[in-house]
Amino acid sequence: MSFFKTVSFFFFLLRTSIRASISVRLAFLLEATLLVFNNFVFLVMWWIFFRQFQEISGWTMRDMIALNAMGMGGYGLMQVCFGGVRELSRSIVRGDLDLFMMQPKNLLLHLTGSKSLSKGWGHLLTALILIVLGGFITPYSLLLILIGIFSSCLVFASVAIIAYSAAFWFGSIEAVSRNYCNSVYLFALYPSNIYSGALQIVLFTLLPAGVIGYMPVELLRGFSWMKLITLLGSACSFFALAFLVFYRGLKRYESGNQFGVRY
Repeated sequence: MSFFKTVSFFFFLLRTSIRASISVRLAFLLEATLLVFNNFVFLVMWWIFFRQFQEISGWTMRDMIALNAMGMGGYGLMQVCFGGVRELSRSIVRGDLDLFMMQPKNLLLHLTGSKSLSKGWGHLLTALILIVLGGFITPYSLLLILIGIFSSCLVFASVAIIAYSAAFWFGSIEAVSRNYCNSVYLFALYPSNIYSGALQIVLFTLLPAGVIGYMPVELLRGFSWMKLITLLGSACSFFALAFLVFYRGLKRYESGNQFGVRY
């Protein structure tokens, strides 16, 4: 498929999956509202902390609002656009990829975009409220916030694809993959500069929470083209790595004719 056909197909798939996810409106509104409430309970704890301590490693409450706006916004956007990634491990283990492989579409985009999670809208709504509360409503600030949300979404999606693609080699480890992805999300909502040494290296590589949260906030705190290029380059690199891991595993799936992934 050409690039433009792939993009148009993904948006068609996304529109269909979003309509399906919000079809039961009462359940959709209830889930989104409860998620917003849960997110703000977490933020209240940070507010209490900053009432006692004015800053943490140079970061203020406003920086934490920006961190959570971009982290939660990116996570929510990933759930809305790539919600099918959570079914990836199960599809691999059960051999359900065969049905998708017979269609002349981009396999990975088809799998990840085939489902949209309604809870993602709760995270996006939280991000919107935080953008207003934090005063990030000028064109300059808003643009940088949106760039941060987009890059965070790419990294969250990449981490999930890599984690759930591990089923190609290790079989049914869906619970481990899910816990890993949840850990990345939790670490992303904390400032990575409070850690040091080997742990900080881990937070920019194996658990790329620093790329998701810290780098976008630092870009907002003090813009430079180098910071912007580093952020977007890191996000795109993780996305490219995710494609590489998935299609490398897919070769094993095809050559093994499912014998190595069925249990």
